[in-house]
Amino acid sequence: MSRRKREDPWRYEAAIAEVESLIAQIESGELDLEEVVERFQQAAQTLKRCAQFLEQKRQQVEILIEELGPGEEELREF
Repeated sequence: MSRRKREDPWRYEAAIAEVESLIAQIESGELDLEEVVERFQQAAQTLKRCAQFLEQKRQQVEILIEELGPGEEELREF
């Protein structure tokens, strides 16, 4: 197991699967209103973290592209 995974076990793919599960629970029609609101809040919080994660990764990619220097114009449009 890599050092990074031990430091932060959060994974984007697992978070998206969790949101999908929460949505399925909400859409099932089997929850009372309070439970629906709780699941919705959980999904919203998880999606916020996913958006932050994606923004960090986007910035990392931009930095890597900048480090490539001139001549890599087709990558800059990523």
